Amino acid sequence: MEVTALQLASLRSGMYLGPFRSEQEVIQSQASWGADPLEAVGGFRALAYDKEINYPSSLAPSGRVFWSIHQLESSSTSGDVAEATLIVGFPNIDWPSLQSVYGWAALQYQAWARGHLTIAANYAQSVLFYADNVIEFWIDDDHYFGGDYYAYRRAPLVLHLSPGSHNVDIRLIRDVRVMGGIGQPKISIKLKAESSNGSLVLVGHRALIPSIVNGVLASPFAFVPVRNQGRTAIDILDITTNAKIPPVSFSLEVTYVGSESPDRLLSTVISTAFSTHNSHSPHKITFLHPGGIVSYAILRAPSKKAISSLSPRKRLPILLNLHGAGLEADSDQVRHMLDSVPDLPSWVLFPTGVTPWSGDDWHTWGFADVEAAIAAIIGWIETVGWDGPSVDANGWLVTGHSNGGQGTWYALTHRPDKVIGAAPVSGYSSIEGYVSYQMWAEADPGATMSLQNSMGSFRHELLIPNFKGIPIMQQHGSADKNVPAFHSRRMNQLISQMNGDSAHQYVELKGKSHWFDGVMTTVPLIEFYDILRHEADWAKLPQAFTIMIANPADMGARGGLSVDQLINPDRLGRIEVERYPTSATWVLRTSNILRFHFIAPEKLDTLPHKLVIDQSSLELPPGKERFACWLVWSEQTFWHVSDNRQWLAEERHGTQLGPLDSILRSVGHFLIRTSTPASDVALQIARNLFQYFAADSEIDDLNAAVGSQSGNVISVTLGTDSSMLGSHSDPVGLEDGGGLYIRRRGGIKKVFPFELGMGAIFLRPLLDKRLELVIWGFDKHGLRQAARLMPMLTGVGQPEFVVVRKRCAWKGAAGVLAMGSFDNLWKVSEASFVS
Repeated sequence: MEVTALQLASLRSGMYLGPFRSEQEVIQSQASWGADPLEAVGGFRALAYDKEINYPSSLAPSGRVFWSIHQLESSSTSGDVAEATLIVGFPNIDWPSLQSVYGWAALQYQAWARGHLTIAANYAQSVLFYADNVIEFWIDDDHYFGGDYYAYRRAPLVLHLSPGSHNVDIRLIRDVRVMGGIGQPKISIKLKAESSNGSLVLVGHRALIPSIVNGVLASPFAFVPVRNQGRTAIDILDITTNAKIPPVSFSLEVTYVGSESPDRLLSTVISTAFSTHNSHSPHKITFLHPGGIVSYAILRAPSKKAISSLSPRKRLPILLNLHGAGLEADSDQVRHMLDSVPDLPSWVLFPTGVTPWSGDDWHTWGFADVEAAIAAIIGWIETVGWDGPSVDANGWLVTGHSNGGQGTWYALTHRPDKVIGAAPVSGYSSIEGYVSYQMWAEADPGATMSLQNSMGSFRHELLIPNFKGIPIMQQHGSADKNVPAFHSRRMNQLISQMNGDSAHQYVELKGKSHWFDGVMTTVPLIEFYDILRHEADWAKLPQAFTIMIANPADMGARGGLSVDQLINPDRLGRIEVERYPTSATWVLRTSNILRFHFIAPEKLDTLPHKLVIDQSSLELPPGKERFACWLVWSEQTFWHVSDNRQWLAEERHGTQLGPLDSILRSVGHFLIRTSTPASDVALQIARNLFQYFAADSEIDDLNAAVGSQSGNVISVTLGTDSSMLGSHSDPVGLEDGGGLYIRRRGGIKKVFPFELGMGAIFLRPLLDKRLELVIWGFDKHGLRQAARLMPMLTGVGQPEFVVVRKRCAWKGAAGVLAMGSFDNLWKVSEASFVS
């Protein structure tokens, strides 16, 4: 049998062109929207190397860049595996001068590199292609978007290549969060090509399994990741093991059949091992994420010393520790960071957020994982037979380092009724605050506003009033070069100005850097953790407080008050509350609030019997009926009490609210519907969901019923058949006369005639509070351009509907035909941008 030889970039050098300014500041925005200046001249793939030709760039001396040849940092070829490391830095650019004006935003740029992948065989080969820290590339004439920007190596691309040489064009994009803001701003990527002969392999040759605690499995869920490396579909029939009781090590056998030989049973085996612990040491528990996948967290039960004098009927709070970017919760750095405080009277939980980058920075997908991990503690108590104090699942002392510090701000602003105290450590204030969005492409202000609105729920600086009265300890090293102390200083200032909180403390550690051993157990933090012993020091609801709402779907209750709907989705909502406990009356002043209700909070002794809302006086129903009604605003009646539930069937609410990332609130796995012409794009979407979220999805025909499963639906379609995008009464759809329309308020249509490169992506409702995300293209280019906006990375700015055209490839969001929000009746909001 002939051995396949693979070669990357001739194993010696590569051709480069750049750098170019990132038309939007952060990598997530720039890469997802496109904004590649070379697309204006046909794209890098259409350009041939010529050292005499130059191209305009706002970063380079004289405003022009040329082709260049760079040596690879390292490369190797061994039989059927080839690897290469590329490091590009562009030393001719005056980076210090640019940074002195634009800060870290100036250090984020893009370029292109070209090499070759050679198949030295007499027949076509299946090849696994790994692309660490790459998000977009072309292989010959085929475009791939998603890559593996965080180097997870969970889902390499499976290529089927003919013998000979194949062009590999790599888009190089530099992001400060991933690649750092100190020193020469270089881009480093790793490429690996490996021949593949099997049709099914186990990813990473390991399973996700729980620990054994006190002789029993800590939880009942396990996850075995597999990858189809063949060219036809396979069906997995069974997963079996010979183990009757939990052994130290065991084997799992996966049995499957391929569509080419459905009568032939195949199998593959994975060997794995349990770790054993006692209940008081950090150990792994597994549970189901709402998206239908198995996730894990590290749990430490209260120590014997901590509970020695407590009643078994006592419920202890949770010390919730959110890890930083790029870290596994199961790593020694994370799971042991609180070992020096072993006797805290609390449960200690280290969530993973599904991935080392916490899914999406502890936001929609990642924070759902946090709450699922908290809920799993109850199951653990029953499984292992714990007879000590139970858990208070609604009492969180939240801590986190770096990105976990940012996640702590998210918990504070979005779940304030559950947080008894918080300690953000070396954390940045928000995604947008970490590296300023000042270098967005020049765009119509209306378009820019739509982008900003879509990220409002993650602007913690705007939501600070939500956590007034909650004890906070901020800690930051003064010499932190990774997340400058400015972030904590800024939040400290804003908290003082907005909340005037005496419960807030700020400690800056002189000369300390971003990370050091013991960063989470310094003297100030240990003293702060001591509030776990003193329930009287826990968060108290102030007599006067304010609730700020960007997206009701993201926001939990404050003081038992939960907002259901805003009047205008393009503006923040606000409720200012003054409590008069002696008369059980609350006075509320609202802005942009349409509907809210009360829930029964555990930590609030007194709820109102009477409300004065914007000078309207209302009596609330007695007893439990108070929690079965809504306070509703209308132009005719102003504020009134309503127990009418009809609106739940007719109006947008709950998990359906918000921009495109609301599709990630799926309860159950994703169903991706597609047709044959768009199947390659659907496959990339499924791959990206697994790569970046470890999410499970099923690909089916475009005609598959959307009501037969519990999860959200993604429909990928191509062409001009108007029935593909729904009825003619929908807010976005296709005209029989040859265009795509946006239906404005009052029923007025704006029709955009079909053109090459046109595409659209938008949400629409399904039954049971589910969502469908429609991705449509007039042609393949338009479909790919729209599909780029499928939620994958944070900080992108993806409004609820976007209509793209060919120029978006080089102008990014500045080139759209339309984008914006839907209101509570699924009509296009007034502030939406329609060109």
